[in-house]
Amino acid sequence: MSASLRWLGHSTVTVDVTRSAGNLRIVTDPVLRPGLGHLRRRPPTPAPWASAGCDLALVSHLHHDHLDLPSLRRLRPAVLVTPPGSSDWVRWKLRVPATRVLEVAVGATVELPFASGAVSVSALPAHHTGHRTGARFSRAPEAVAVEHLVRIPGTFPERNPDDLLLWAVGDTGEFEESDAVLAAGGRSPDVALVPVGGWGHTLGPHHLDPQQAADLVARVRPGTSIPVHWGTLHPVALGATMGDRFVEPGRRFVAEAARRGVTGAVQLPVGGSLTL
Repeated sequence: MSASLRWLGHSTVTVDVTRSAGNLRIVTDPVLRPGLGHLRRRPPTPAPWASAGCDLALVSHLHHDHLDLPSLRRLRPAVLVTPPGSSDWVRWKLRVPATRVLEVAVGATVELPFASGAVSVSALPAHHTGHRTGARFSRAPEAVAVEHLVRIPGTFPERNPDDLLLWAVGDTGEFEESDAVLAAGGRSPDVALVPVGGWGHTLGPHHLDPQQAADLVARVRPGTSIPVHWGTLHPVALGATMGDRFVEPGRRFVAEAARRGVTGAVQLPVGGSLTL
């Protein structure tokens, strides 16, 4: 049995898990296009095979760089988990059956059956605005932002417990409950997908910079930490002014984590993969 991760850019990560009953593919915050709205992508657009056959897609909040409707229409996940208060709107926009889109309330857990075995998804609090730009025109709801913790039993049968705990942080700033994942999981997660930057020239209070992200993983101590939400998107015509924002956040996060005695922080290039 095994698990591997591939960073497709920004907050999009494909997680492939092989269990005795079959394979499972998870994709987080899918953005699979060369641009969206006023943002453009600098690295190459992911090839279709890198996300095709998605069993479970996770969307942390309704911002366009996390919930991209054209990308979701292309992806067509078997199950899409959306933020609290958003599932009806997402179903309407995607024109898909209710059985394929569900939301998980903050603090709640749902169990999802797949051919390869059951998977549970918990929603955790995040310190981030969840509203969608242009909501008045798109009729988007006032949904909240969440983090997701996914438990995949049977991933590592040689160990006890045999489950894989995947923590998709999504987008958040610093807040008192930032380590709620420990109580939800009963232990430290095996993998953390941690936001360490953004797509603009500055970060507001609802985002983590590399140092703050390193403080978070120092408290939670995941087995492997992958820096995401950096080095991918930039505003139209401003790509040349981004400076080191395309290269530094990931490197700085890994260095800051090491300075705090955290092992397992790994910077991946866009399109790069890691086997656990």
